[in-house]
Order: sequence, then C-alpha cells, then structure tokens
Amino acid sequence: MEPNQALFAEARSDWNLERLYAELAEAKHQVAPHTKPGLTPTEKERLRGLLCGFSPAEIAKQQFKQPRTVEVALCQTLYRYVETLTGRSHNALESWRDVASWLAAAGYQASKTEINWSQAPDVSVFYGRQEELGKLQHWIRGESLNQAKTQICRLIALLGPGGIGKTTLSVRLAEQIQSQFDCLIWQSLRHEPPLETVLIDWLQQLGASPATLPTPLHDKISALTQYLRDHSCLIVLDNLDTILRRGDFVGHYRAGYENYGELLRRLGEEQHQSCLLLTSREPPKEVVMLAGPNRPVRSIELEGLGETAREILKEEKLSGENQWGQLIRIYRGNPLVLKIVATTIRDIFNGNVIDFFKQRLTLITSDVSYLIEQQFERLSDSEKEVLYQLAKEQEPLGISKLQQLLSPEILQALGSLVRRSLIEKSAAGFTLRPVVMEYVLYRLKRDT
Repeated sequence: MEPNQALFAEARSDWNLERLYAELAEAKHQVAPHTKPGLTPTEKERLRGLLCGFSPAEIAKQQFKQPRTVEVALCQTLYRYVETLTGRSHNALESWRDVASWLAAAGYQASKTEINWSQAPDVSVFYGRQEELGKLQHWIRGESLNQAKTQICRLIALLGPGGIGKTTLSVRLAEQIQSQFDCLIWQSLRHEPPLETVLIDWLQQLGASPATLPTPLHDKISALTQYLRDHSCLIVLDNLDTILRRGDFVGHYRAGYENYGELLRRLGEEQHQSCLLLTSREPPKEVVMLAGPNRPVRSIELEGLGETAREILKEEKLSGENQWGQLIRIYRGNPLVLKIVATTIRDIFNGNVIDFFKQRLTLITSDVSYLIEQQFERLSDSEKEVLYQLAKEQEPLGISKLQQLLSPEILQALGSLVRRSLIEKSAAGFTLRPVVMEYVLYRLKRDT
C-alpha cells in the first residue's frame, strides 16, 4: 500500500502512471541493481508530486518531512532513474522541473482518445465489490493476487443476472484504472448496433480516414487489433446479451451478429497490450472456450452483495432491521431487485419489512417480474421444461431424478441454466432461486 494514494492523485489523469512506474522501475534496476525491485510507495508519491508541478519543498510539506531530506532523496533516486530512462548522462538533471518536461518529451504524458465515454452511466452510488475490483485490477495488470506476474488479461467477461451490477462495476473499474490506458472506448450494445457500423466509427475516431478504411470486415478487425498492439486501450462492450439468440441454449448469436464472435475470438487469441471488458447475462461461446484461471481470457460471475446490501435498505429508511437479512437472502443480494422491493415496501407498507412479510404476498413485484421475464423469454423449450419441473417439485432434484422425470438429454439444458444464473446447485441437487421459483409458479398457474 502507498502511504497516501490520494496524495497528488491528479497526476493520474495527465500521465500514463502505470507504464511510467514500470519503466522507471527498470531504470532503477540499472542504477541500483541491489535495491528491492520496483519503485517504493514513497518514490511513487514524490514522482506524482513532481509531475503535478510541486517543488521538493512543497512535497516535503505534504509528506511531513524536512525539505532537505526530500531533496537529497530525489537526487539519489528519482532524478537518476529519470536520466537513465530518458537516455541522459549521469547528473544531467539540474532542476526538479526537468522531470516533468523530460518525461513529457519521452511520451509519458497522457493524451487519451475517448470514444463514447461520455455515454457511460453515472455510478456515484456504489456498494461494496472491493474484492471484485481488486481481482479485476490484478488481472488487467497481469498480476496474481500475491503480486506475482502472470498473463495480462486481454478479454474479461463480467457475467450475472439482470440487476446484479455488471455495468456499474465495469464503470467503477474503468474509473480506477483509466490512467493505465491511452484510449478508452465505451460501446453499449443495448440498441443492437451491427459490428460493421461500430468498427467504422471506432477506426475513424482512432485516426483512419474514410478513404483508407479496409472494406472486408476481417480487415477492419485486423486494423483494430493493430491499433491495440500499438496502443494501450480499454474497450467496454456493455449488454452483450442483447445480440445473443433467443429460444436457444446459452451463448449463441442472433442472425447477422455472428461477426461479434469473430471480434471476441481474435481479441482473446491474438497478442496486444489492450483489454476488452464485456458485460452480459450469459457468456458468449468464445468466452466459454477461451477462458481459464491462468489464461489471458477470464470471466467473473457476480454474486449478490451479501451484507453490504443493507446499505440499500438503510438508504430507503426501512424499519424491521432484524428482518433485513431474510430480505437479502430471498433476493440473493441483487442490488437492483432489492432497490425495487425496498421502494415497494416503503410506499405500501410505510417502510416496515415485518408488515411486508406478514402479508404473505408474492415475493416479486411487476418490475422484478419483468427482469426475470426478460431472461425467461430467451430460454430454449428444454430449459423451460427443466424450470417448470423444478417449480412443481419445489425441492432440489438430482440429475438422475430430472432425467427420469423429463429426458436423459437434459444435461445441456442444465448447464445452460446454470450459466444463465437461473438455477442453483447444492449437495442436494438443482433448484430455482426463490424469486425465479415465484415467477415460474406464476407462469404455470397462468398458462394452465
């Protein structure tokens, strides 16, 4: 941990700090090969101060150090590293102001290209997810959780049911790591844009003239991957599930959108220094095939917020706090679902959770029902049969029992439902999440 990560933090928006840290660390090894590898937290802090235009005396004041102590340390450390990194001779650096000007001339000052980034949603309200944020940052830096170097992730999928917070997490992550990238691209797929249109827009904003744009889609993808090799770029594809096929097993593309699979495959397989982050309710088949714990393609299945979800209920000023845990368990900590239900409890039951449970009403409101219906309508007929059977039994069933009741050919349907986060597996067998159970029972009653 750095002594104070917020100190001189404004440097992050103007400089490619992560690249600068890494390459100054290599210069440090040349200058002082017997010291501990990497820049120290204090060295990073002082570097940020110099890049922000603070003098050594001003940095010393912020660090509660004597000015002379900081000046001597800079002369023995950072100044020498900067000389080596920029190809200057020893003791060529005469003024602290040279640090920023030399590094800017060497190309370390940020000049970000942003495409559609203003369209990313506001996430000023954010609950928990610190563990997931830490894991994702390690993956993107190419570090394991014990700081050991591993493969940098080129493609990461954030997966989970509707309302679980995939988009929110992707935005918060991007806010925290944007200083590592030369280019930021936000692309929502909610309105189902054809890949051809998307690539033309991206390539033109990245500097390609319309006259030089390649015609075949394959060549457009090649032009993009070449850019991603030459530049460090973060791309977010939000709501990828909107271009996946309905009425089929998980992960297949709708007609006319299969070329998105080619984009994912190439960005997952080919070497480059960028990262594509996608959000989806279900994994596309390329992620299923390419992902692995030690591979450059990985996925993370978002669970509910757990006890952190109490913040949502507190914000809605609900009473009956001793019942909040039950509410969170029923809705599996899904932040959007809890927000909807908490609003209903506040409006109809004056915020009293105990009164809500006394009514023995259905546990889903129309808004929550709509979220589940969106996923239900995507299912194949065999997946729906499994859900109906589990709802009728209302208890966990093992694979052999399900095969006996339905068909021996249900394994693909089961696997697809697990990937869609619609069923849960325990030692006792497969069962429905409580809210899904309520919805499927409602469908059974309505359709019979």
